[in-house]
Amino acid sequence: MAKRMGSWWIKDGIDGRRKEAQGFPATFALASGFDWTEDHGDSGVLEKDFVVTSNYQEKSEKVDCLMMSSHGNPNGFSTSDGSVSTGDNVDFGIGDLEVFATHACALLEHTSSNSVGRWIPAFERLHYMCGFHNSSYSGGGQDPRGQYFAMYGGALHYLVSFFPHYTIRDAWKKANQLVEGSNVQWAYLRAEGKTSGGSNVSTYNEKITKSEPSDPSQSRTFWTARGSC
Repeated sequence: MAKRMGSWWIKDGIDGRRKEAQGFPATFALASGFDWTEDHGDSGVLEKDFVVTSNYQEKSEKVDCLMMSSHGNPNGFSTSDGSVSTGDNVDFGIGDLEVFATHACALLEHTSSNSVGRWIPAFERLHYMCGFHNSSYSGGGQDPRGQYFAMYGGALHYLVSFFPHYTIRDAWKKANQLVEGSNVQWAYLRAEGKTSGGSNVSTYNEKITKSEPSDPSQSRTFWTARGSC
């Protein structure tokens, strides 16, 4: 089965937000073994596609990796019908989701008074949340963010084998260094641990590949990093 990729976006007057999100799965879909299967914009970005809802399968769990563009703050991100927050019943990875990437501002802010650990309960079998420690921007040269993330994250390697295949964390860093100013800080939160069968899972050097990775679901530890773009 092909690796499934998705995009969610709320333009809010800036079409670049759509381009950022769609650029990620569209670029991966150029390579064999990857399909762009979910694309939801504006009024189609629904809270229930991220929050566990009775008698409904969250659409975010129908993909392996997704890119989302919407407004955010340290405790949540916007949907067309509300928001998804750290206080909601979020179980990222309960289905297929392994990588959740978003430019929502300050979603992964990490300070002495507001630890990024507030997002740990949202990790079911999720490997990576990629985002920002502070404000990020759209519509001023950031349109190719998702495209660059995909290119460095494996799409270009699968199309042109001699191009390096970067880790998820390095691909996110490189993509944002190309489109943001040095005042913006990229960030990530990742999990590692053991599979349900007891095998060790390290995500530090994980890459987006055609094959299904082992999920860190037991005895987990969580790691965060950030840096200037």
